[in-house]
Amino acid sequence: MSLVYSVFVPHPPILVPEIGRGEERKCQASLDAYQEIARRLVQAEVETVILVSPHAPFAKEGITLLTEEVVRGNFAQFGAEQVSLSFASDPMIIALFQKHLAGNFSVQGPIDHGALVPLYFLQKAGWNGKVVLLGMPLEQPEEYGLRMGEVLDKLPGRYALVASGDMSHRLKEDGPYGLDPAGPEFDQFVVKALQRDPKKIVNIPVDLVERAGECGYRSLRLALAAKEGAPEVLSYEGPFGVGYLIADLYHSSPLPQWARRCLRAYLQKDDPSRPDLPDLSSSAFGMQRGCFVTLKQNGHLRGCIGTTEPWQENIALEIQHNAVAAGTQDPRFRPVRIDELDSLSFTVDVLGELEKIAGPEELDPWRYGVVVRQRGKSGLLLPHLEGVDTVSDQISIAKQKAGISAEDPVELWRFEVKRHYE
Repeated sequence: MSLVYSVFVPHPPILVPEIGRGEERKCQASLDAYQEIARRLVQAEVETVILVSPHAPFAKEGITLLTEEVVRGNFAQFGAEQVSLSFASDPMIIALFQKHLAGNFSVQGPIDHGALVPLYFLQKAGWNGKVVLLGMPLEQPEEYGLRMGEVLDKLPGRYALVASGDMSHRLKEDGPYGLDPAGPEFDQFVVKALQRDPKKIVNIPVDLVERAGECGYRSLRLALAAKEGAPEVLSYEGPFGVGYLIADLYHSSPLPQWARRCLRAYLQKDDPSRPDLPDLSSSAFGMQRGCFVTLKQNGHLRGCIGTTEPWQENIALEIQHNAVAAGTQDPRFRPVRIDELDSLSFTVDVLGELEKIAGPEELDPWRYGVVVRQRGKSGLLLPHLEGVDTVSDQISIAKQKAGISAEDPVELWRFEVKRHYE
């Protein structure tokens, strides 16, 4: 099944109740989000966690890899020696990383607190799988993330990537490193970019990063590169002068997997009626919604067809119809061949209800898609598209798709979208 989850979490020991002794309640948003992210990983039946920590031993160039058969550690340095953790490592993943990650260095020793804190919350949630611990790379985090994702995607197991790191340590005068205006600026830039355009995170000026005094920027970049997703910020706060961010960066969805199955069955000329339908009693497949199925090849669009409102009795059939259409009927592209399927990525955008609006001021190209209508003509544009940064751009492109003149007035409708990745 490959990489099924990727998350970014902080590592303040004070969140551990045995250490915080009540002070952790000042970080209630972080506690709640940590418990939720741990619950999601347990529910996803993750077998092995690959954990990248900025406090593990690191190399000036390259990446370190803990090669112990059992990884263990405790919180003795924070006055809670009784809180100890122990997990089996995953020798198969370690061997593959040693083979495929350039400049890797084997290290041994106890788990550092950058790994202990997230593992503490995972264990509390009932998880007891295997752990592979890496030190945060100082150079080329995207290259390491991309390579790790490629390695994991070829495997049959269920893996999660947990990127550990705190945001700025310079948010308050009474914080551990005082206040620097770059601290709040850096943190808010990252939070906003995750909510809108994660690709911008890699372009934060070096001077701003250094002045912010963070310890998770590279871990975050590595995790974002491992697998494209629709990041969800669960919480952000900085009550002690250090920024704590918890975000769901990527998780695997059955919807695009089903879309792939449907297109494959069609191209293989299987029973034309339908493949075996998924469980329609589940919330994922039982609803009625319009949706778009998008195919990409090497990051470039290869086909996209969808419905703004449901035409089928459930979304499983809606996806089936649109997946086949995206692969074979998009007039902008030649039909997909069966030997291309493995090189394609699938996403499914599930549309919310259409809502008529009074004017452009009620649009946001990152949150809402738009439908323009005029005398029987209609054009639709999905939200969160690369290169579409303004409302005027959004409306202009939707008008072009509908064949409506740029100067002509139109009725405007908006809708929200949830994007699902394989």
